[in-house]
Amino acid sequence: MIFQNVSILLVEDEESSRNMISLFLKQLEFANVYVAANGKEGYEQFLNHKPELVLTDLNMPIVNGLELAEKIKAITPHVPILLITSSFEKEITEQSVDIGIDSYLFKPINLDRLKKLLLKYTNRVLLERNLTNKMKLLNEYKGAIDVSSAVTKTDTQGIITYVNNAFCQMTGYSKLELLDEKHSLIKHPDTPLTVHKEMWNTIIDQKVWKGRLKNRKKDGSTLYKYSTIIPIINEDNEIIEYIALHQDITDLYNQEEKLKKRIEKEVNKNLLEAKFSTIGRMAAGITHEINTPLTYVRGNIELMIQDIQTIDDNVQQKNYLLEDSKTLLEGVHRIASIVESMREVAAQNKEQLHPTNVYASLITALTLSYNKAKQISEIRLQNEVFKIGMDKEKFKYIANIQKQRIEQVFLIILNNALDALKKVEDFNKRLLEITIENEYKFIVVRFKDNGGGINENILPKIFDPFQSDKEEGGMGIGLNVAKKILDDHNGKIIPSNHENGALFEVYLPKEAEVCSAE
Repeated sequence: MIFQNVSILLVEDEESSRNMISLFLKQLEFANVYVAANGKEGYEQFLNHKPELVLTDLNMPIVNGLELAEKIKAITPHVPILLITSSFEKEITEQSVDIGIDSYLFKPINLDRLKKLLLKYTNRVLLERNLTNKMKLLNEYKGAIDVSSAVTKTDTQGIITYVNNAFCQMTGYSKLELLDEKHSLIKHPDTPLTVHKEMWNTIIDQKVWKGRLKNRKKDGSTLYKYSTIIPIINEDNEIIEYIALHQDITDLYNQEEKLKKRIEKEVNKNLLEAKFSTIGRMAAGITHEINTPLTYVRGNIELMIQDIQTIDDNVQQKNYLLEDSKTLLEGVHRIASIVESMREVAAQNKEQLHPTNVYASLITALTLSYNKAKQISEIRLQNEVFKIGMDKEKFKYIANIQKQRIEQVFLIILNNALDALKKVEDFNKRLLEITIENEYKFIVVRFKDNGGGINENILPKIFDPFQSDKEEGGMGIGLNVAKKILDDHNGKIIPSNHENGALFEVYLPKEAEVCSAE
């Protein structure tokens, strides 16, 4: 019976009636049955034991039932009190209502009715206890989130309706300054409109949006945060508000940028030293200078991932930390691959050929260049705007290739196109389209941009080392490396100008006749 989970206080001055009811309550197997002979003793028992139900007689010496009930209700209004009486009087009834008596039993007591009433109010006690426990748990969850994350709520128009202290500390604004304002208050002017458009399209579609955002604090400084925005749906399947969790990743972002600049500095230093030496010597110098710090960075990131994996799974930030750390590690691996690709000028890569989905490799290359691309131009792949997380197996274009080397070719072409597109002032007029087609014995990948095209003086010797017309001062070896990789695959790369941009066509043999790299 459910009575086993509840304690009860019985207050009755008549000994025979008290013994009879007490025995009945024990037979029902209440967790505890506390017994008192008058109202004064009953109140002392209540204070000492905090029973969850009270069954009391009306007429008792010292302190009667109504006086006892009034005292109990004054300190714990939710405790059900059942009043036992031998008469029904208007004055007593009105007083009972005022005090908050929950129900009545008339003498002589009908035990079946008593049991029904006890069952009813025991269920109510257990329900209230369950709700109290759940509210306590929810408050603990809220407290944990408030400690570890910045939290905001907005209505369907983007108006802020709630912020916690962590968000105020993160942005430098007070709650008063944030409430009833649009979230765009902290929007950074450098963030492309397409980023916020993609975010709103996602959450309006009742999906969770996750991503990095560049924002601006009250003092004008830059804030980088990782946000998770969750639409809240009502019973009519309508969005009523949005709840967002934000993690400040400014330090992590700055560390990434410092790492990139350090690597770039080291690369440029060694390239300048080796520019007038043989290509092989140049590549060896870069590898020697970069691999040592790169190995140190990679080792520390791997140790960090191991430490993060030991964090309790209940800590919500564990998954975010793991995801960001693995992204960092993937970036370090890619840097190592780029350094290694410098050897292509002087030596053959020994990676084996495998049947590979070229579309999936393009997705990988686009993902790695996304942080750069999103600031410069939308990229369309097979007539679809590229987004992180696109299905790599949506299309199948199988070629027998060395996967990482071909991805390096794609990255070289993508970076060149993005650098060229910077010259187009209007972001919305920039265009980079990638298409893949089956053509006879080849998979053909075409990269077409409207960045002004290739200098006609450079075009005939574009694959020679140190040939570049980049305003940013590129070294001009990327396309040389790309051509060498494709030559090893019995493929080809054809550059040309079209209208107001450049076109690069990459031909990858479909059959196993591709020469092996030895």
